[in-house]
Amino acid sequence: MAAAIKKRTVTLWVVLLLAALGLWLQQQEDKGERQITDDAEPVMDYSLSDFEITTMDENGRPKHRLQGASLSHYAETDYAELVKPHLEIYQDEGGAMLLDSERAKVYQGGESVLLQGEVRILRQNQDKQSDMDVHTRDVWFYADKEVAETSERVTIQDAIGTTTAKGMRIDTRAGTVHLLAAVRGEYVLE
Repeated sequence: MAAAIKKRTVTLWVVLLLAALGLWLQQQEDKGERQITDDAEPVMDYSLSDFEITTMDENGRPKHRLQGASLSHYAETDYAELVKPHLEIYQDEGGAMLLDSERAKVYQGGESVLLQGEVRILRQNQDKQSDMDVHTRDVWFYADKEVAETSERVTIQDAIGTTTAKGMRIDTRAGTVHLLAAVRGEYVLE
Protein backbone atom coordinates (compact mmCIF):
# COMPACT_ATOMS: atom_id res chain seq x y z
CA MET A 1 0.00 0.00 0.00
CA ALA A 2 2.86 2.38 0.84
CA ALA A 3 4.39 1.63 -2.56
CA ALA A 4 1.10 2.58 -4.32
CA ILE A 5 0.90 5.92 -2.42
CA LYS A 6 4.54 6.63 -3.23
CA LYS A 7 3.91 5.83 -6.91
CA ARG A 8 0.86 8.18 -7.02
CA THR A 9 2.83 10.95 -5.28
CA VAL A 10 5.69 10.67 -7.79
CA THR A 11 3.19 10.63 -10.69
CA LEU A 12 1.42 13.74 -9.26
CA TRP A 13 4.77 15.56 -8.94
CA VAL A 14 5.73 14.64 -12.50
CA VAL A 15 2.36 15.93 -13.83
CA LEU A 16 2.68 19.18 -11.82
CA LEU A 17 6.27 19.64 -13.03
CA LEU A 18 5.21 19.08 -16.66
CA ALA A 19 2.31 21.57 -16.24
CA ALA A 20 4.65 24.19 -14.73
CA LEU A 21 7.19 23.59 -17.51
CA GLY A 22 4.44 23.96 -20.13
CA LEU A 23 3.27 27.28 -18.63
CA TRP A 24 6.84 28.56 -18.47
CA LEU A 25 7.47 27.63 -22.13
CA GLN A 26 4.20 29.33 -23.18
CA GLN A 27 5.23 32.54 -21.38
CA GLN A 28 8.66 32.48 -23.04
CA GLU A 29 7.05 32.01 -26.45
CA ASP A 30 4.65 34.95 -25.84
CA LYS A 31 7.56 37.18 -24.79
CA GLY A 32 9.48 36.22 -27.92
CA GLU A 33 6.54 37.13 -30.16
CA ARG A 34 6.10 40.46 -28.38
CA GLN A 35 9.77 41.34 -28.79
CA ILE A 36 9.68 40.55 -32.50
CA THR A 37 6.57 42.71 -32.91
CA ASP A 38 8.05 45.61 -30.89
CA ASP A 39 11.31 45.57 -32.87
CA ALA A 40 9.63 45.18 -36.26
CA GLU A 41 9.74 47.94 -38.85
CA PRO A 42 6.68 50.21 -38.91
CA VAL A 43 4.10 49.28 -41.51
CA MET A 44 3.57 51.81 -44.30
CA ASP A 45 -0.11 52.45 -45.00
CA TYR A 46 0.37 54.45 -48.23
CA SER A 47 3.00 56.01 -50.45
CA LEU A 48 3.04 58.62 -53.19
CA SER A 49 5.49 59.35 -55.97
CA ASP A 50 5.93 62.65 -57.81
CA PHE A 51 3.26 64.22 -55.61
CA GLU A 52 1.93 67.72 -54.88
CA ILE A 53 -0.16 68.67 -51.82
CA THR A 54 -1.63 72.18 -51.39
CA THR A 55 -3.00 73.64 -48.14
CA MET A 56 -5.46 76.53 -48.49
CA ASP A 57 -6.07 79.43 -46.10
CA GLU A 58 -9.48 80.49 -44.77
CA ASN A 59 -10.03 82.67 -47.89
CA GLY A 60 -9.40 79.80 -50.30
CA ARG A 61 -5.93 80.97 -51.38
CA PRO A 62 -2.93 78.63 -51.34
CA LYS A 63 -1.05 78.81 -48.02
CA HIS A 64 1.52 75.99 -48.40
CA ARG A 65 2.39 73.70 -51.29
CA LEU A 66 4.48 70.56 -50.77
CA GLN A 67 5.98 68.62 -53.67
CA GLY A 68 8.40 65.71 -53.71
CA ALA A 69 9.82 62.68 -55.47
CA SER A 70 8.26 60.27 -52.97
CA LEU A 71 6.32 60.15 -49.70
CA SER A 72 5.88 57.14 -47.40
CA HIS A 73 3.28 57.44 -44.61
CA TYR A 74 3.03 55.33 -41.44
CA ALA A 75 -0.43 55.51 -39.84
CA GLU A 76 0.52 53.94 -36.51
CA THR A 77 2.77 56.91 -35.67
CA ASP A 78 1.27 59.55 -38.06
CA TYR A 79 4.73 60.03 -39.50
CA ALA A 80 5.89 60.43 -43.11
CA GLU A 81 9.24 60.33 -44.90
CA LEU A 82 9.83 62.41 -48.03
CA VAL A 83 12.53 62.33 -50.69
CA LYS A 84 13.54 65.60 -52.41
CA PRO A 85 10.81 67.73 -50.82
CA HIS A 86 10.03 71.23 -52.10
CA LEU A 87 7.90 73.38 -49.78
CA GLU A 88 6.38 76.70 -50.90
CA ILE A 89 5.06 79.07 -48.23
CA TYR A 90 2.93 81.86 -49.68
CA GLN A 91 3.01 85.27 -48.02
CA ASP A 92 0.23 87.88 -47.94
CA GLU A 93 2.35 90.57 -49.63
CA GLY A 94 2.65 88.44 -52.76
CA GLY A 95 6.03 86.82 -52.34
CA ALA A 96 6.82 83.22 -51.52
CA MET A 97 9.37 81.36 -49.45
CA LEU A 98 10.72 78.19 -51.09
CA LEU A 99 12.40 75.44 -49.06
CA ASP A 100 14.25 72.54 -50.73
CA SER A 101 16.13 69.67 -49.09
CA GLU A 102 17.44 66.17 -49.72
CA ARG A 103 14.94 64.46 -47.39
CA ALA A 104 12.27 65.36 -44.86
CA LYS A 105 10.35 63.82 -41.99
CA VAL A 106 6.81 65.03 -41.32
CA TYR A 107 5.35 64.64 -37.84
CA GLN A 108 1.90 65.14 -36.28
CA GLY A 109 -0.01 65.30 -39.54
CA GLY A 110 2.17 68.07 -40.95
CA GLU A 111 2.39 70.28 -37.86
CA SER A 112 6.19 69.91 -37.78
CA VAL A 113 8.58 69.08 -40.62
CA LEU A 114 12.30 68.31 -40.35
CA LEU A 115 14.06 69.17 -43.62
CA GLN A 116 17.23 67.04 -43.54
CA GLY A 117 20.57 67.29 -45.27
CA GLU A 118 21.47 70.30 -47.40
CA VAL A 119 18.63 72.83 -47.22
CA ARG A 120 18.08 75.85 -49.49
CA ILE A 121 15.61 78.57 -48.55
CA LEU A 122 14.77 81.20 -51.13
CA ARG A 123 12.64 84.17 -50.11
CA GLN A 124 11.10 85.75 -53.19
CA ASN A 125 9.42 89.10 -53.13
CA GLN A 126 8.08 91.19 -55.99
CA ASP A 127 11.02 93.57 -55.54
CA LYS A 128 14.08 91.68 -56.90
CA GLN A 129 16.45 93.42 -54.43
CA SER A 130 14.73 91.81 -51.45
CA ASP A 131 15.26 88.23 -52.65
CA MET A 132 17.26 86.24 -50.11
CA ASP A 133 19.03 82.88 -50.71
CA VAL A 134 19.87 80.81 -47.59
CA HIS A 135 22.00 77.65 -47.47
CA THR A 136 22.11 75.51 -44.30
CA ARG A 137 21.34 72.01 -42.98
CA ASP A 138 18.59 70.34 -40.95
CA VAL A 139 15.79 72.89 -40.66
CA TRP A 140 12.65 72.44 -38.53
CA PHE A 141 9.47 74.04 -39.92
CA TYR A 142 6.46 74.46 -37.60
CA ALA A 143 3.32 75.01 -39.70
CA ASP A 144 1.06 76.33 -36.92
CA LYS A 145 3.58 79.03 -35.89
CA GLU A 146 4.88 79.48 -39.47
CA VAL A 147 8.45 79.40 -38.14
CA ALA A 148 11.54 77.71 -39.59
CA GLU A 149 14.67 77.23 -37.47
CA THR A 150 18.06 75.55 -37.41
CA SER A 151 21.06 75.41 -35.10
CA GLU A 152 23.44 74.67 -37.99
CA ARG A 153 25.78 77.01 -39.88
CA VAL A 154 23.90 79.42 -42.18
CA THR A 155 25.01 81.35 -45.30
CA ILE A 156 22.70 84.09 -46.59
CA GLN A 157 23.16 85.86 -49.91
CA ASP A 158 21.13 88.85 -51.01
CA ALA A 159 21.51 91.87 -53.30
CA ILE A 160 24.02 93.66 -51.02
CA GLY A 161 26.26 90.86 -49.76
CA THR A 162 26.81 87.63 -47.86
CA THR A 163 26.10 86.93 -44.19
CA THR A 164 27.11 83.84 -42.22
CA ALA A 165 25.94 82.75 -38.77
CA LYS A 166 25.51 79.80 -36.45
CA GLY A 167 21.77 79.15 -36.07
CA MET A 168 18.75 80.96 -37.49
CA ARG A 169 15.04 81.46 -36.92
CA ILE A 170 12.72 82.66 -39.72
CA ASP A 171 9.22 83.93 -38.96
CA THR A 172 7.46 83.47 -42.30
CA ARG A 173 4.38 85.47 -41.19
CA ALA A 174 6.38 88.56 -40.22
CA GLY A 175 9.04 87.97 -42.89
CA THR A 176 11.86 88.33 -40.35
CA VAL A 177 15.14 86.45 -39.99
CA HIS A 178 16.91 86.16 -36.63
CA LEU A 179 20.54 85.02 -36.70
CA LEU A 180 21.46 83.39 -33.40
CA ALA A 181 25.27 83.49 -33.01
CA ALA A 182 28.67 84.15 -34.64
CA VAL A 183 27.21 86.55 -37.22
CA ARG A 184 29.62 87.85 -39.87
CA GLY A 185 28.93 89.74 -43.06
CA GLU A 186 30.53 91.04 -46.24
CA TYR A 187 28.54 93.81 -47.91
CA VAL A 188 29.03 95.83 -51.08
CA LEU A 189 27.66 99.35 -50.74
CA GLU A 190 27.03 101.39 -53.85
